[in-house]
Amino acid sequence: MKLNKENNKTEELSEEQVLAYVQSNPGFFLKNDSFLSKLVLDHNAGDATSLIERQMSSLRTQNQKIQDQITSMIKVAKDNDEIFEKIKSLSLSLFQSDSWQKLNETLATHFLTDFEADYILCNVVAKTIGPNLDHIKFEKISISENLIKTSHPVCMQLRAEEMKNLFGNAHNQDNHTESVILIPFGHKDEGGVLSIGSHNPNRFNSNMDTMFASYISSLLESVIDRLCK
Repeated sequence: MKLNKENNKTEELSEEQVLAYVQSNPGFFLKNDSFLSKLVLDHNAGDATSLIERQMSSLRTQNQKIQDQITSMIKVAKDNDEIFEKIKSLSLSLFQSDSWQKLNETLATHFLTDFEADYILCNVVAKTIGPNLDHIKFEKISISENLIKTSHPVCMQLRAEEMKNLFGNAHNQDNHTESVILIPFGHKDEGGVLSIGSHNPNRFNSNMDTMFASYISSLLESVIDRLCK
């Protein structure tokens, strides 16, 4: 409140005026600590708590949020370290693949085991034809060309019938929607598509970051080109 000198009446201060004063005078409560301890705020549940208690509760909540964020960041860093090690191991194995059989083993070991994929298949289109193996087929990918409209990796959900056409006898699920990431590599005369499938329909989704998949595409292009010579 303040005194109106013209009519000796007091006028109510608005909340905005009070807030503006407190904000412009941050030392107000320090100079009036006894008043601070007497402030009581109505709680939503109907009980009352002092301003100091409310501040302490707010600080504890903020502290918990910070702790949760730190824990989350540590987990992400740990997960990234594990992914980096897996990628490094995969890269070395791909570079050391000096035969189609070795490449077949590399695909199975790293994608099915390390990255816990349920299916892996590399369709190769090249002038030089090698042996058809469990995870390498020298034929065009058995999927609608409309689903692969770019040279970039693409994630999608497929029905059981479509997964069966794509992965052949390796697919053993019925009446179940699954997900797949298709990774084109190379060019028209010598290239293909690496297909990685999962039982989980949400594992490979349209919001997924495909930077790692693009890196795999570049590696495979180099390996396939070397094995075709």
